[in-house]
Amino acid sequence: MADLTGQIAVVTGANSGVGRSATELLCRAGARVIMVCRSRERGQRALDEIQSGAPGASVRLEVADLVEQALVRRLGERLADELDRVDILVNNAGVWRHKRESSPDGFEVTFATNHLAHFLLAHLLLEHLRTGRGHIVNVSSEAHRQGDLRRAAIETIARGDAWASGLQAYSDSKLANVLFTTELARRYGDQGVTAVSLHPGVLSTRIWNQNSGPISLLMRLFKPLMSGPDVGGRAVLRLAEDPGRDREVSGTYYKVEKRVDTAPQAQDDELAKELWDLSAAWIGLGVR
Repeated sequence: MADLTGQIAVVTGANSGVGRSATELLCRAGARVIMVCRSRERGQRALDEIQSGAPGASVRLEVADLVEQALVRRLGERLADELDRVDILVNNAGVWRHKRESSPDGFEVTFATNHLAHFLLAHLLLEHLRTGRGHIVNVSSEAHRQGDLRRAAIETIARGDAWASGLQAYSDSKLANVLFTTELARRYGDQGVTAVSLHPGVLSTRIWNQNSGPISLLMRLFKPLMSGPDVGGRAVLRLAEDPGRDREVSGTYYKVEKRVDTAPQAQDDELAKELWDLSAAWIGLGVR
């Protein structure tokens, strides 16, 4: 088991699936973990179960619906006030919608939650990441290979005005995760902040229960054949357990525990820069 004693980890979407498994494993490795969950009830239940299974674990709950930027800002402010540093940030929370929905800030819900929220949170914690170990694990997906942020203007896609399907929206958001990772590594690598993106596996998690679209219904039928969330949790831990590898893996993409090449569009440096600049403008932060 890895020894992460004394390290501070923040995990979004931590009450179930990959986030829950990663939280448990980080706790067992000795890290102090802050669970970020959308539902207080589900988050508290998961927290109680984790503490019951690992007495003495240093873990607590923060509640925030990441779809809304104001709530992400409040979360970032609370964490910045409480913590003196952040060693590990696991951006895991994600949604899948089969119908177009808009966030309170006017963005398509999938894009707002899966990409913009984590872009914003990372920047709100940037000084704390620089002070600490500063290792970010962005949970993406092999679905990024079906993403296409060149099929229309990025803002048109982000606002949901180029809506094609729930699968396309999800894939676009996961492509954004990979582009964010590579650009973050490029911009902040010399400041001690490292980032890696990860496909955790096709897993039996709650994401397939979030709506009643045909793809979600189909995937639910296959859930008994899928791997459990622990496969993804172990993959997250593998990328967080060895500080000596942070620079080696920064900017790369892993399929579970194997480093692989990303889709061609995920390797488009100009697209990564464009997405970064637009995202910075949309969250209202003056980031370079």
